[in-house]
Amino acid sequence: MGAHGTLGGSQATPPNKKKTGANNFGGWGWSMIGFSLLMYYNFAAWTADGLNVIVESFVDLHGWDYATLLAFSTPAGWLGVLGSFLIAEMINRKGARLVAVGGLVCLGATMIWFGRVTTPMEYAIGLTLINFLATGTCFNVPGTLLTTWFPRKKGLALGWATMGMSLCTATLVPLMVMLFSRFGVQDTYAVVGGVLIVFGIVSFFWVRNTPEELGCSPDNEQLSKEAMAENLREFNEHKSPFTLPVLLRDRDMWLISVGYGVLWLVDIGVVSQLIPRLISVGYDKQTAIMMFTTAALFCAIFSYFWGWADVKFGTRRTSIAYAFFFAATHACLLVRGSDTFTYFTLLMVGASIAGIKELATSQVGSVYGRYDFAAANRVISTIACLFRVMCFAVIAASLKWTGDFDAAYIFFIFLDFVGAVLIFFITTECKGRVDANDAGYAH
Repeated sequence: MGAHGTLGGSQATPPNKKKTGANNFGGWGWSMIGFSLLMYYNFAAWTADGLNVIVESFVDLHGWDYATLLAFSTPAGWLGVLGSFLIAEMINRKGARLVAVGGLVCLGATMIWFGRVTTPMEYAIGLTLINFLATGTCFNVPGTLLTTWFPRKKGLALGWATMGMSLCTATLVPLMVMLFSRFGVQDTYAVVGGVLIVFGIVSFFWVRNTPEELGCSPDNEQLSKEAMAENLREFNEHKSPFTLPVLLRDRDMWLISVGYGVLWLVDIGVVSQLIPRLISVGYDKQTAIMMFTTAALFCAIFSYFWGWADVKFGTRRTSIAYAFFFAATHACLLVRGSDTFTYFTLLMVGASIAGIKELATSQVGSVYGRYDFAAANRVISTIACLFRVMCFAVIAASLKWTGDFDAAYIFFIFLDFVGAVLIFFITTECKGRVDANDAGYAH
């Protein structure tokens, strides 16, 4: 991997291209990053963070059993993985823009209906549809979009955009509580659904699949009009050779899927149970929630750091360092120390959970390039998501057999090293098609 995280080969700048600063994404480029940040916010909101208030809101509204509703979250998450594959396949065929529009409108309509379900079974169906649409649309669209717009600077672009997940963790619960207080449960879901539908409609006018469609160039570097026209023609006519059979036989596909999948497993394993863990070591619930918010804010800051490191040192090297850093974080979580040490651990947690989505997406782009990203990502994201939802089984086994989280954290340390080893063997060359006018990529 080159010094600036590009796809192998020479770093020379072609005569028709003038390089720009790392954070010089251009006006339209920053706009795509902002759109992606909102998409990642919604992914985190309706597949993870929202469960902190969704279940309880229906218990309060209908008096249903909390444990029963909570049990629906696991199968809904698994079916959300199916959504990730099916909608990623649609992105591969139709492009990110149209999928964003359709997915957000459907998600909004589902949310409006979800607020008015009258039986636990309807609740389960609604939760499944929400996971299906949020995982498939809000998870896959921004990664595809930013990798296409910023093949060289994707690390930094994703670093900015994935802050949306951290901001969701810090703000969603108080926001939803405020809306429930003002509008009631049913109308709150209607308000949220309406906002999502508007967001989807606006996306039709806002989003473009490639910068060339707007007369811009990838990475906001200065290309000739002829070069941009050639890029756009290639992009529109390209048929990826990475079919399902080819990908399933591809060594790097499995290394990326499993290597980053286990790191995502430990990531969700920590963030989803951080409040119960803090309570288990003696902190009251309100203090634990405040600490959790603190970790989320650290996460937002370090999202940029991992993106910067990605561009500076290369995705593969940064990911290996990230895996070792996460192992140190899990070791800290095993220690019952002073308040000062606990806040140090929260800093480590915030820094650790920040990197996985940016690095995993960037690695797919590094290996398969902007033209073949969507084809490869439909399989890789699905397998990685399968590992992500396994974290709850690991936590449950630890609690059942040992009565605390320590066994899970020890197992997570083992997985951190497994992830680092697998990532080490990922190729440093781009295997996908690249722009014909770009001498900075390996073919």
